[in-house]
Amino acid sequence: MNIDHFIYFIETVKKQSFTKAAESLFISQSTISKAIRSLERAYDTELIDRTAKKFKLTSAGEIFYHGAVKIVSNYKSETEVLSALLKSARGTLTLGVPPVTITVVYSILHQYQSMYPAINLQISEVGAQTAYSMVKAGAVDMGILIQPFVDDDFVQIPFLQSEAVCVVPPGHRLAEYDSISFKQLAQEDFYILNNTFMLHDSIINNCHKAGFSPNIVMESGQWDLLIEAINCGNGITILPKPVIDKICDGKVVQIHLTDPEFPWIPTLAYRKEKFISTPMQLFLDMIQTFIKK
Repeated sequence: MNIDHFIYFIETVKKQSFTKAAESLFISQSTISKAIRSLERAYDTELIDRTAKKFKLTSAGEIFYHGAVKIVSNYKSETEVLSALLKSARGTLTLGVPPVTITVVYSILHQYQSMYPAINLQISEVGAQTAYSMVKAGAVDMGILIQPFVDDDFVQIPFLQSEAVCVVPPGHRLAEYDSISFKQLAQEDFYILNNTFMLHDSIINNCHKAGFSPNIVMESGQWDLLIEAINCGNGITILPKPVIDKICDGKVVQIHLTDPEFPWIPTLAYRKEKFISTPMQLFLDMIQTFIKK
């Protein structure tokens, strides 16, 4: 049953006129007449005494009017409750976040949980390459990926501009350099993140651009293990500068990379056709606030 039909009937009774009800509702009189006829057919009864000179309800119409008022009132109140629930800060947000990146964005995640405690924040700590696959497959709502990557199906929101740096232990032959080109790393042993991370392919591609294939002696999904490995040996690793600044400052030496440059740009990404739930929208708003700071 169309709720509008009940509303038209109630307004007609209140105005005691089809014409005045139509004017009040900004619809045609025939629309109201058809709606009331539809109600009468549905309930197999006459609601309006059409033999009377003035507008008059039948006895059934009187009963129906009071019932219709309750129906419309309940419909409006339940609709308001439903709307409030849909817009409330509740529900679940699933994110794919690389372990390397999570140390940098933890403050955002912590703030989100503090502001919206009723939202269940579920984080899968996976490499950016895996996070990309999870977003693509719909296994998570959004992922934090690393530029550059191309996918026209994704909305991409870069929220941090930094770089990946060459990391060496104190005393390494390169430790005195402020910056080095990739060519200068040709003879080094590489300890790098594994291929679940976008940084993995970027490192190898940059080495190839410099004219050599890197001698990779260890791949790991744990950035802290890579730091420990180079401190125990004589190799190098390449990691995001914000991670080194925050966790390893003073324990290792970081060197700016050139030829080619090595930007590190964390990017929030989700599929374009993805329904934007309230938890997603609140997180997007928080990311935009972070960008503007």
